[in-house]
Amino acid sequence: MPTAVWQVRVRTKLDDLHQQLIGLAARDAATGARVAALRAQLSGVEAVLGRSGVVEWLRGGRLEYAWQTIHSVERAMVELRTPEELLGLLPAYQGAAAQFLKADDKVLTDFDATADANAPARFQAKVQALLLRYHSASDEFHESVRRLRNRMLGLSIFALVAEALMVLVQWRSRDVQLLKAPTDAGGVPAWRLLSFVLIAGALGAFISALPSMITSRSGGLPYKLPFQQGLLKLAIGPLVAVVGIMLVIGGLVETTVNSTAALLGVAIVFGAGQQAVTAFADRRASELLTPVTKD
Repeated sequence: MPTAVWQVRVRTKLDDLHQQLIGLAARDAATGARVAALRAQLSGVEAVLGRSGVVEWLRGGRLEYAWQTIHSVERAMVELRTPEELLGLLPAYQGAAAQFLKADDKVLTDFDATADANAPARFQAKVQALLLRYHSASDEFHESVRRLRNRMLGLSIFALVAEALMVLVQWRSRDVQLLKAPTDAGGVPAWRLLSFVLIAGALGAFISALPSMITSRSGGLPYKLPFQQGLLKLAIGPLVAVVGIMLVIGGLVETTVNSTAALLGVAIVFGAGQQAVTAFADRRASELLTPVTKD
């Protein structure tokens, strides 16, 4: 039983290909050996479906193997189809490929129904070339999205660890204070005040990120980019808040924090400013999730 969204899609695709292969074998007994070989190739994909660890989730090796095997079988099945079948399937192939290829790409447009029907071998080669280009672009796209997800996750973990270390060091060190306590918080331990500032920074990051997170789309991908973007913002916001308040206390920013409320308010403002830091990730995610089709 599939345990992840990508596995459900792979399982559905496998079932569809198995049904198509059964139909091809029933129509022409001479293709039985070739069909059996392709079905055996697909059985290797079924073996990788199931639970996987964190390392496998990050690397995506099973995901890549599954889809590249499926793509290889799809291209091989072109040789088993009649020209009439390929003409019927061609619009579907072109529609899928148009998501990743430019509209004027030759492999996408170099088809003529009359001429292709009279040259079956050449027609098959052109369809296989289209599928090969489409599959390569699709695999590269998914690899890019996975790399971006892993980078954002790594930065989020680094930021969270840095914040935990800051609180720990401030708790253990009584001589150095990262933040100067306001007059109405003189008796508050430095590490506790730092914790409140970090929480306020996270709140500011959450408020500023909420509109974009509500309207963001995953593009039907299994990598949950909107979630990773939100996690990155929540992790970076507290760090930005602490750095901003340090600048205020150091006199590099023309404002003052004379009360705890003012201190936390400034932390919220600086936490919301994480948008300037995480904008690169937002832009990259937007570029990847925007269709690449061009007129």
